[in-house]
Amino acid sequence: MKHFGILLISMAFFSFRPTTEKIENNARPGYYISVEDFTDRSNHKYIVESKDSVNIIFEQFFSSELQLGNVDRPITIYNGKRNFYIARVTVSEKPNGELSFRHLKYPNVYTKRTKLRPALF
Repeated sequence: MKHFGILLISMAFFSFRPTTEKIENNARPGYYISVEDFTDRSNHKYIVESKDSVNIIFEQFFSSELQLGNVDRPITIYNGKRNFYIARVTVSEKPNGELSFRHLKYPNVYTKRTKLRPALF
């Protein structure tokens, strides 16, 4: 009887869970940008979905001829006046209409070195 009760409760929880199609339709690729401006001590945070918006924000804070290329990994640019951080994320919309994000999982760049055998003379 106890197992039957647990089975009924678990089926009830799974019936109210959103479908995977709804979760996938709600999540889309985007970019998270954080800018710390040390000249006026302000912080700006953006969640955008297009590469054009990223370039507009980049040109707003940096007056240079450089443009951002492909963002494969998180990038940090610090020039003494501003700290600019950009990362690719998965953007999702909350039920109340706000945008939230989840960072992508990147493979580890550094590999552990195996313990080397000492040389014998």
